[in-house]
Amino acid sequence: MTTPDLDLIHTRAAAPADGFDRTVRTAGRVLVGVLFLWAGIDKVQGWQGALQEVVAGGLPAPTLMLALTVLLQVAGGAAIVAGRLLKPACWALAGFTALATVLYHGFWHATGAARHAELIPFMEHVCIVGGLLVVSTLEPGRR
Repeated sequence: MTTPDLDLIHTRAAAPADGFDRTVRTAGRVLVGVLFLWAGIDKVQGWQGALQEVVAGGLPAPTLMLALTVLLQVAGGAAIVAGRLLKPACWALAGFTALATVLYHGFWHATGAARHAELIPFMEHVCIVGGLLVVSTLEPGRR
């Protein structure tokens, strides 16, 4: 039985990404950013409905909260798409998404089908937070 050449493995892991890897990382980054851009724009287009959701969540100053949400989603999403300020944009959106997920998808308060109906978006949002954390580690800008 042969042992792996650890120097070779380390060299390959530390090697610069090839064109395909860069393309995949760029595509993933853009897709994550577009999700938030779209969400912010959608809230502006459906302001009254979005405001009702914030009110239903029991947050103080719902109009201000919605405006700040739109600002964060649009600015953060645009920064991610552009490959600029990745760490602060991703971390701010990850924190926001985690908080909103706990506030609006509390599956632990429900039973039966309602529990399952809240568990699915809860887990989807957890995955989005994970994606944001991964994107935050990417090299800024385009190469």
